[in-house]
Amino acid sequence: MAELLPPEQAGPLLDEFFAETLPITKYLNMRLHEYTGDKCSLAIDLNPSVNDKMTAFGGSLYCVSVMNCWGMVYLQGRQRGINPNMVVSHAEIDYLAPVDDEVIIATCYEPDDADWDGFFESFHNRGKARAKVSSSIWCRGKEAVRFNGQYAIIGMID
Repeated sequence: MAELLPPEQAGPLLDEFFAETLPITKYLNMRLHEYTGDKCSLAIDLNPSVNDKMTAFGGSLYCVSVMNCWGMVYLQGRQRGINPNMVVSHAEIDYLAPVDDEVIIATCYEPDDADWDGFFESFHNRGKARAKVSSSIWCRGKEAVRFNGQYAIIGMID
């Protein structure tokens, strides 16, 4: 396992990427909530995401979910000393219940069958690699959003 990035380094890495490339993240106040190596959580505020039902807009929930999984793969790469150029190659989301928490947290856990070292070895050998990652948002004690995505590293930045 690669050495874990401490949260004081992981957060600024994501914040810098968000600020430089994704203006919507500033509007949603998207930020790293927690990173432990096997878990990555991003948070957004409900206020800029409120819809006509006074719950979170589905597009905002999608955005934090897709970026949550992206963040997991990105930080795994950064732990290994690479700055991956990544794309989402497939994504699906299920909206299971309304979300109305003031702070909305999307959490991505390392998949049970995760082999990050093998994934990055494949990238180094072939110049590309794919990983399936999932994220959930919970509200009022139940899963409200379930996201599944496939992410591809297509090269390196720098």
